[in-house]
Amino acid sequence: MGQPMLEILLIAVAVSLATALLRRIILTPEDMAKMAESRNYRKLLLEAQRKGDKKTLQKLMRKQEYYRKIDAEVGKKNIILLFVSIMIFYVTFLGVLTPLYGGAEAVATLPGDMSLPFIGNKLDYLTWYVLSLLAIGFPINKLFQVSPEQATSRKS
Repeated sequence: MGQPMLEILLIAVAVSLATALLRRIILTPEDMAKMAESRNYRKLLLEAQRKGDKKTLQKLMRKQEYYRKIDAEVGKKNIILLFVSIMIFYVTFLGVLTPLYGGAEAVATLPGDMSLPFIGNKLDYLTWYVLSLLAIGFPINKLFQVSPEQATSRKS
């Protein structure tokens, strides 16, 4: 039972690396800086609205169209990235995992008396693949991804 678990984990690592590198290619540091700038603008706008500061609100509203364009531009790239990531997930799932492990009843067993709601303690290949992607994806994305704060500080 250990070998399919490890193989699926390695496949999940490969998928996570591919999507993280793709994200790094599609979303440039400039895009990340624009996202941070837009997020800061929305924060200032919300603060001004809460405080009822009409002068600051008018000043910020003049920049609204600029930030809408930025959000649309970066949003397009995020949507492309989302669709490509979903395609990679499904191609791997349907083209690699299902032919290899589709007939297996369980590829992993949770330790002791631990069980997941609606799943139990035996994990099929799809559940293990998704859990592996989640567990591996977050650290890999942190490792490969440029954060908006880093992009802004590099610019100055």
